[in-house]
Amino acid sequence: MDHSFVVLAYGDSPFLAGCLRDLADQSRAARILVSTSTPSPFIERAAAEAGAELRVNPEPSGGIAADWNFGLAQAQTRYATLAHQDDTYAPDFTARCLALFAREPQGALCFTGYQEIDDEGAAKSSKISKAKHLIERATIGRREVLRGRRLLAFLSFGNPLPCSSVTFDRTRLPAFRFSSDYRSNLDWEAWWRLAQAGETFLHVPERLVGRRHNALTATSTLIADGTRRVEDLQMFRKAWPRPVADAIAWAYRAGY
Repeated sequence: MDHSFVVLAYGDSPFLAGCLRDLADQSRAARILVSTSTPSPFIERAAAEAGAELRVNPEPSGGIAADWNFGLAQAQTRYATLAHQDDTYAPDFTARCLALFAREPQGALCFTGYQEIDDEGAAKSSKISKAKHLIERATIGRREVLRGRRLLAFLSFGNPLPCSSVTFDRTRLPAFRFSSDYRSNLDWEAWWRLAQAGETFLHVPERLVGRRHNALTATSTLIADGTRRVEDLQMFRKAWPRPVADAIAWAYRAGY
């Protein structure tokens, strides 16, 4: 196998087993691991029932970036996806991403479209998801190869690219790490850093990932404690002059 899913498990999510089933049902087989800094009988049982390898972070107090970096390091394959335990995956996620990598070998990572879903798995939409999909259509459309100004434009109006939709080519990104300076926007900061370094992103436009957002997710906690607001402003100021960045951040916050 040349692709691994590393499921980032935290706490006892009722959606973990469903996520693991989706990964096991891929049309192109992938190695499946569960990575956690909060081991529990619940997580151990879910991993065992799915036939997934369990990896426990020996430094559980390192924060979100440390958990994600540890998880990515567990993959022993060229391609790796950090799957989020609350999300769903279409059966052809792996096949579509690896096919695009094969056609466009300069790609450092490949991401797919996503759909916001409710706890039952049904499609839904929020103000922020509608805005992100609009940004995607306006800046990149259905283009499969992205780099340079167009890619930076895509990343300049918010974080339209959830980490769980991304597959990394670890051969092209051997030293890649998420920054511990961020808790909410560590993925957005990483995409911005890679784009500025001239890396090529690949894009499968179909919505192959279902993204849950509810009171159980880390995102909800980071919005509630103000971390998201602070880090959004920091990211917008990387892309825009301060007055423009502050105005965009204010409008973006209205969609939380």
